[in-house]
Amino acid sequence: MNSPAVLEAISAIRDCALIMLENASYIQRELPNVEMREALRLQTAEVCDSMVGTKHDIISELFEIDEFLKSKTNWAVVSSRIDRLIKWLWEDISKMHQLVMALREDSQNNQKHTLSLVLVQESAANIVNAFNCAKAAVVELTNEKAEKGNA
Repeated sequence: MNSPAVLEAISAIRDCALIMLENASYIQRELPNVEMREALRLQTAEVCDSMVGTKHDIISELFEIDEFLKSKTNWAVVSSRIDRLIKWLWEDISKMHQLVMALREDSQNNQKHTLSLVLVQESAANIVNAFNCAKAAVVELTNEKAEKGNA
């Protein structure tokens, strides 16, 4: 079960979680330095806190998946766990997207708030790029397992 595709998917998910943490931490550090509406500042802080929490959950789950792989647990169990991790990542990305849209609208109404949009939007792009790599690795793994008949 420890095929290169499995290891690639796990690595890409881990990388995405770490990039999520890195970018959330960056936003948190820079948040006091940008001008924005207080409601959006609170929403930004909540999204960042959620991403930090998700990173911790994903890393814990990856340790469990690693144990499943070592014990040769049924592939369906491992696959469902990997799918759940992708879902967790996507939930935070969806929250980030909503935030970016709100910041974009706000910056159109107040140019002084443009820097807050840039801060969050650039970090969101980094996270989405990492997610796309993770998702592609999981699709590749799923395809490999389908071709081998869920071996």
